[in-house]
Amino acid sequence: MKKKVQKMLDWFYQDSDRGEQNIAECKTIYDLVERLQYRLEDMESEHMQLTREIARLQGRIDTLESQLPNED
Repeated sequence: MKKKVQKMLDWFYQDSDRGEQNIAECKTIYDLVERLQYRLEDMESEHMQLTREIARLQGRIDTLESQLPNED
């Protein structure tokens, strides 16, 4: 079973820039899952910040467009 997990980890990280580091530092699959969960939480936070910034910029665009004279 351990060889199968190791092969899966090798495959999962083979094209990753931090793959070798993650495989070397994570002693068990649980360590890897925990690390991935933390990274996922970070990515969700970044996504919310980007979504909020996009909404702010869209609001500014809408305001500027409403101030333009009609070209009818």
